[in-house]
Formats: sequence, structure tokens, C-alpha cells
Amino acid sequence: MANFEAKIRGMKHAYFCMLSVVGLLSLVGCSATKFVPDGQYLLNKATVKVEDTHEVLSQDLRNYLQQKQNTEILGFWKLQLGIYNTASQDTAKWTSRNARKIGEPPVIFSEELTERSMQQLENAMDNKGYFQAEIDTTKEVKDKKLNLTYHVTANTPYHIRNYTISFPNADLQQIAASERFRLLHEGMRFDVDAMNQERQRVASAMRRNGCYYFDKELIRFVADTTWGRRQVDLTICLQDYFSQLPEEEQKMIFRHYKIANVYFHMDYEVNRIPEGEKLYSSMMDGYEFTWIGDKLLREKVLIRNCPIRPGEEYNEAFVELAYSNLNSLSPVKYVDISFDPISEDQLDCHIVLSRSKMNSVSVEAEGTYSAGDWGVAVGAGYANRNLFRGAEEFTLDGRASYEWRQNGGRAIEAKAATGLKFPNSLAVDFSFNYQNRPDEYTRSIFNAGLQYQFRQRALHLQHQFRILDISYVYLPWISDTFRDQFLQSTNILKYSYENHFIVGWGYSGNYSSFNSRHPYRSYSNINYNIETAGNLMQGLASIFHFPTDEDGKYTLFKTRFAQFAKADISFTHNQIFNESHRLVYHADLGVVLPYGNSQAVPFEKRYFAGGSNSVRGWTARSLGPGGYQSTGGRIDYNNQSGDIRLDLNLEYRFKVWSFIELAAFTDAGNIWTIRPYEAQTYGDFQWDRFYQEIAWSYGAGLRLDFTFLVFRLDFGFKLYDPSRLYHDNRAWRTAKNGLNWKEDAAVHFAIGYPF
Repeated sequence: MANFEAKIRGMKHAYFCMLSVVGLLSLVGCSATKFVPDGQYLLNKATVKVEDTHEVLSQDLRNYLQQKQNTEILGFWKLQLGIYNTASQDTAKWTSRNARKIGEPPVIFSEELTERSMQQLENAMDNKGYFQAEIDTTKEVKDKKLNLTYHVTANTPYHIRNYTISFPNADLQQIAASERFRLLHEGMRFDVDAMNQERQRVASAMRRNGCYYFDKELIRFVADTTWGRRQVDLTICLQDYFSQLPEEEQKMIFRHYKIANVYFHMDYEVNRIPEGEKLYSSMMDGYEFTWIGDKLLREKVLIRNCPIRPGEEYNEAFVELAYSNLNSLSPVKYVDISFDPISEDQLDCHIVLSRSKMNSVSVEAEGTYSAGDWGVAVGAGYANRNLFRGAEEFTLDGRASYEWRQNGGRAIEAKAATGLKFPNSLAVDFSFNYQNRPDEYTRSIFNAGLQYQFRQRALHLQHQFRILDISYVYLPWISDTFRDQFLQSTNILKYSYENHFIVGWGYSGNYSSFNSRHPYRSYSNINYNIETAGNLMQGLASIFHFPTDEDGKYTLFKTRFAQFAKADISFTHNQIFNESHRLVYHADLGVVLPYGNSQAVPFEKRYFAGGSNSVRGWTARSLGPGGYQSTGGRIDYNNQSGDIRLDLNLEYRFKVWSFIELAAFTDAGNIWTIRPYEAQTYGDFQWDRFYQEIAWSYGAGLRLDFTFLVFRLDFGFKLYDPSRLYHDNRAWRTAKNGLNWKEDAAVHFAIGYPF
């Protein structure tokens, strides 16, 4: 009972804290009706309620309203209205002018717009087959604020009784009549949206079969509702004006066209050669290439990524694929494809390619602070997106970080990496990581990898196979203090601080539903990874009888090799309300398991929790595992690693002005070890208690979004700290439980969004 009451108090505290964060960000101190004239009302709420059907959603009908309330954040907070209301009547003042510019004026209720909205709702219901829908409104008025509700009574919808396909062209008739692909069937509800989709399907199918000039506007539907009993006889046919077109134009619409020639124009528009520039040209495999200045890409690369072939029939699907393939080449900024008729049944294809920036330099920075502990990191990168004029991408990156604690702990880390990627093909990379922790150890990590990557654009999938991944971890020096305290024979950490090889392979993939043509449509990203190491070496060791160490583990050049399996999956969903407001969900789960030649997973392959991209109430690598309580020692971070990771994040982002964006977030998660270890008390994963060891934090953030670069500042606060669960029973960080803003808060500075 006591635990239950504590959890209830914790939930109340969480809610209070989130409201407090919102309140600190809010500038709403004035009356919401400050600028509402007498005799008029602020439209406080405009809602739609559909009362007798689940086939039409209220949120879809809101798009038809001609007047909506002021923009809301989190469903209740009218921030922009509040900013507007901070202005005074004197518009000559700088503060008033900018408050009115940044803010949003009050929405004054209008009877005229209400009537228009009701008409639009009726039309929308007609389009959904509810021809006898009833629309009514109710109003609630209080203190110059008006809540308006639209009540939609759908009544019984109309359904398709007979569906007739009537086209004079045999190809068109066959495509429309396809039972497998057609979207309209007898017995389904009458729906104008489905009818428009069917028009688009039929027209696209015709264009995929060579009919370049066929357009969906040629198709119409005839609906007969005179049969009663809410039945519709529906006929799909050509527009009446088609029969009045000249005979040659009718033939042209249904004619199958072939591609005569394909021209690539690089760095200039068709028939627009800049004055003083020389035009170069070449031919290959029936394609013609022209360019000015330096050639953008080699001919073979363009041919390989262009499914439009000379001599083949026109196919709209190939055009769309060509756009996708060519736009994915890093040296290409944009693509334009057009067609010109050159004879009765032939088209010339012109593809214009514009050059992207070949070389780029990037910088990044990250900072964190909590309870007197500081950490900073800086990085720089160089990229050449067209190294050999075949869209090969060469990268060179460097990163350095410095951490220090108020009790004397220090850490220096530097990393350099380089790689070369061939488009939809092989990639190689090399990296070197140097770590120096005074009074603890010095470690160097060498890595080399060979990968194969490709995309399935139709499925929005990207694949990466790591054919070979080799790492060598070298520790030239370990302090006696570190060895005695953390690397005793009974301590599992010792296996992570020995020289060792990692030889493995893996697969990772990415799915994204993001559509660049619709950037404000909600979308999801899924990333997944499978990795294993040591199996090849284990097989070779068994065959060739590699020597073993004192623990009976195989070695190569007197160095043990690691053996483990690792799997990760990450899910992110962007729920976009409009161009300024979105809610982002994120979940991350990972598991790594040592076996065979390893008793523990190498330190660099283990999981850590806390930081700017994890549970932001904690600094980097300071959370977990499980209910383990850190001693606060300068080298205690070694014990704060695990074999299982869980991150859950929810973040509401909203732009307040131009490039300035605010965020409110809550994070949960932790790490755990698979096995119990003496040095990590309560750190192992147990089904009967792991849910009590999920840390919880909340906070607010500021983002400066310059499109090409995002600066981020996050303030995170501990809400539930599992490290206190088994020690002082003060896991909920409330004032009653000894809340300490210095110890229970963290500040994070970073480049880019957290997920």
C-alpha cells in the first residue's frame, strides 16, 4: 500500500512538474480576451462531434472548418495568443510591435464563417456517401469566450448497387476492370475519395503502358441515386468532350509512345547555354551527354541509375524511379525530366541535372553539466561527395572530448575516422580512438570495416551488410589503483580491460516513411541492427588449435578475441500537426550477450544510459545499471555499463518564431546486466523488478533551427531515480524526499535533434 501511495504521489508530482515547466516557458500573463471588442467573443474552442458512425473521424472533418480557435500547444496552451496579448495599445513601442508580429491575434467568433463551415461539413459528408447527414451547432458562452461544437448526425450512408465500366478503348477497359487492382466494388459505401483514387489508378496504369498523354481528368463517374433504399448505380466512363475532340487527338491520347533518344544535360538547362561557356558532349550506349565546365558524373554512373531506355516504351513508373535514383546521388542537387514528341509515336527524353556542393565541412559541439560535473565535446568533418566522378563519397571526421568531475576525475578522448562509400555498393572505413584517463588507464582502439549497402526505394528500405568488421583494443598502461579496485579476478570488468580482438560481421537496416514531397505529413523511422563477433575466429581456433590462456580461452598473438551477439531496434514516430507543431515518440531497445570465448562483452560494445540523447535527467553514462547506486568515485563510471538498454522518449516541439523552437519532454529508461555481478549491486535484469528500475525524467529545451544546423539546449530533471530504490527509498524526487536541484538536474548542449 505504501509503495502504491508513493507511486501516486510521484505521478502527481510529475504532472505538477510538467505544468511548471510549461508555466516557466509561457508568457501568458494577460487576459486571453484583452483585445476582444465588446459585444464579440473569443472563439475558445471549435470542435466536431460525429454521433452515429465510426467510418468518419472527427479530426478529419476539422479540416473543413472555416474558422478554428487560436493555435494550441499540448491541447490547451495558447502560447502565441499569450505573446500577442503582452503587447500594449501603443504600437509605436518596439516590444508591442514584435509581440504582435511573433504572436497570433485572437480569433473572433463569426456567424458567417460558422454557416460556411456547416455547408462544408455537409459537402464532406456527401462525398463520404452520407447524403442525408444533419449538421447542427451548440454554443457555450462565458466571460467573452465562446465554445462552439458542430454536431454531425451521419444517418444511413449510400452504397454502390451496380458498378459499370464503359470505355471505348480495349486497353483502358481491361485496366479499369481488373478485379485484382481496382478500388471500387459493388456493395461498398459510396465515397468520392475512393472514386478519385480509382481515377488516378487507371490513369497511372495507362501511362505505365506507354500512353504518355493520358490524364485522369479524361475519366468521370456517373451516379444514379433514383433507385431508393440508399442505393447508387455507378458508371465509370470518359468525359463527354472526348467524343468531340478531333480524331487525331483521340488517337494521340491512346497511342503507345516509345523513347527515341535520352539526353543528359549537366549544369545547364535545355537550350539555355550560359554566354561564354563551352558545351562538351559524348555518346554511350545510345545516350547523349552534354555539359559545361567539369563533367558532373561519369556516363556509366548515369546510365546505371536511369531506367529510361532508348527504344523502349514510355513508362511513368520508370520516370519516377529515375527521379528517385538520380536524386539519391550525392553530387546531384536536383533533377528535372521532360519529354518532347518528335514523331507520331516517339518521344525524346531530356534529363537536366544540377550540381550539388561537392565539398562540405561540418562542426558539432556537445556539453553537459550536473552536480558540479562537466563534459564538453567538439567535432569536425569533411566530405567529398564525388571523389572519382562516380558519386563516391569520401569522409574524414575527427572528435575530441574532455570530462572532469569536481572530485578530481578527468578523461580525454580523441577519435579520427575516414571512409569511402560507393553508391549502392561497397564501402570501406577506418578509425582510431584514443582514450586517456589519468590515474586509471590509457587505451587505443583500431577499427577497419568492409560493407555493402543498397536501397529498396519502393519499400523505403536501406540495407547495410558489414561483411567484415575488425577491431583491436590495446591498453599499454593501467594504474595499480584501477587494477586493484576494478580489475580483480572476481570482477567481470577485467575482461573488458585486456588487449583483445573483435572480428565480426553484421547487418543493419533502416525504414523511413518520410516523403519529401509532403514534408508536413506524419512519418516513422525504424532502425535495426544485428551484430556478431568471434564465430569465425572460434572456428579457425578449433581447426588450427590456437593456444589458450590461463582461463582456457583461445588467443591469437597472445591476445584473446571476443565472442558475442548483439541486437538493437529503434523506433521514432513524428506526429506532425502542422509546420510548427509536432509530437515525437521514440523507443530504443538493445541486447548484447557474451558467449564462447568471452565471459563479458567488451567495454566498447556495452550500453550506457543518460546524456543528451537518452534519459536527460542524468549526464552521459551516469545512469544505471538497474538499481545500482554509484559511489560517486571518479572511476565509478566503469560500473555504469550494461548488456540491456531501454530508452523511451516523448517530446513536443513547437516553433514560436522563425528559427526559434521550444520543446517539452519526458524520458524513461535504464540499462541492466544480464548476469549479477558483485561490483554492480541490483544491476542485473530481473523480470519481477526491472519495471521498478526504469528511471524517469522531464524537462524543457530550446532549439535554434537554421535548417542546415540545429543548436539544442536541454534542461533535464530527475523525477524517479532507481538508484535510491534499495537504499533510502527516496526514488521519487519530490520536495518531501529531499529534492536537490543541483544533484537532480542536468544541462545538455548539443548539435542536432536527440532523435
